[in-house]
Amino acid sequence: MSAEDPETALERHDERFFADLEALLAQPSISATGDGIAECSSMVRELCLEYGCDEAEIVETPGRPAVVAHARADREGDSDDTSNGERRPTVLLYGHYDVQPATPSEWTSPPFEPTVRDGPDGEQRLYARGAGDNKGQWFAHLCAIRALRETTGLPADVVLLIEGEEESGSENLEWLVREHSDEFDSDVAIVADGPIDSSGRPHVLLGARGLLYVDIEARGANRDLHSGNFGGPVPNPATSIADLLASLTDEDGRSTLEGFYDDVRPLTERDREVLGAIPVDEKDILSDLGLDALATDPDEGYVERLLTRPNLNVAGLDAGYHGEGMKTVLPSRARAKIDYRLVADQDPEAVYDALERHAQEHAPAGIDVELSRVAAMAPQRTSADSPVVEPAMRAVRDGWDTEPILKPALGGSVPTYVFADALDVPCLVIPYANEDENNHAPDENIKLSCVRAGARTTVALLSELADTNLESGSTPV
Repeated sequence: MSAEDPETALERHDERFFADLEALLAQPSISATGDGIAECSSMVRELCLEYGCDEAEIVETPGRPAVVAHARADREGDSDDTSNGERRPTVLLYGHYDVQPATPSEWTSPPFEPTVRDGPDGEQRLYARGAGDNKGQWFAHLCAIRALRETTGLPADVVLLIEGEEESGSENLEWLVREHSDEFDSDVAIVADGPIDSSGRPHVLLGARGLLYVDIEARGANRDLHSGNFGGPVPNPATSIADLLASLTDEDGRSTLEGFYDDVRPLTERDREVLGAIPVDEKDILSDLGLDALATDPDEGYVERLLTRPNLNVAGLDAGYHGEGMKTVLPSRARAKIDYRLVADQDPEAVYDALERHAQEHAPAGIDVELSRVAAMAPQRTSADSPVVEPAMRAVRDGWDTEPILKPALGGSVPTYVFADALDVPCLVIPYANEDENNHAPDENIKLSCVRAGARTTVALLSELADTNLESGSTPV
């Protein structure tokens, strides 16, 4: 340790940190195909050890391997207590090293040849597949650990879990956490994933919405038919599936599935305060999207509808003829892809069962309807009154030098429920990537300033949580 402060150490190592990040981004790690997974997991393990972790191991799963690392707090003497006599907390930091596939011809520079250049706003950005999603974000944690180790010391115990199949649905993450629960024993879980707010301000998210993705197929006759010779008496799968989709919601957009809202967690007064403080300009949204109206109720604004109310989305429809001109066909099959975004305490399995019953009840005579579950992820939301919230807000404020926005949930779905359910700990999502990171798209990127702000945030976060009594909920002054 030295008299130097962590922020100075981060600045001193800036060039080295970005060189190591570029080397990490240059290594493909596509979970969908397995390309580079073994090489990248080994690289992640070595980086964890090099950047100050006491131990790191590659843990095999039924799918892609994960990397689990431990960094124990720097303590004087043999005491495990903080200055006020409380046990130091253990902070679990989650990320993923796997990335989406990339088509080089769609990129300005090759996706696995990291390139620094100015973005559309004039700020320097690092362009590469995985830059924002998610290597650049969890790498900021390692930068923070190294800076703390070299200066004031690591103030809390840290567990890093860097999985290798998030981009393929995190199919084995829950198995991994439950099977190795002793290694993940912690007091709080932090997920640095996703972009910051569209305003450019950082935000702290209390959780994430859940997901249920389903394929629906309606089958009629054993072949496509002439609509003039057979239309009328022969049932049409296309109209049947359209009727089924229409029956899933009422005129107010509420789900008609039996029991769908039974487990939805009611909003508290504190939840409504959080929602009311989120800045949103619905006129700007309408203008940006080229719309003249939003699907909201008079007493329910955009943010509440988006983040705290479950929603059905029709993602795709396919039936019959799609070419030019006309073809009077009565299709033998029709398909739809739908996704439900679920909110706190809803169970994707229960929703799927209700959907299956509903589909069979509404299938007309002569039409067979078959459902196939493609993906499911439970929702999770930490209470806004949790003792981890205020320390996290202070840390983000220190790291970004601006006031963060507190939100009830991420609009998308990340596997935060695993830590809340399997470990029974509060979990927060604190994104470090810029709002236009282009994750999953060509020219994915992360601003250099965002990586630096993320590292500063992790430094502050570990210090704040080390001084917080997570058991009683009190925060020492």
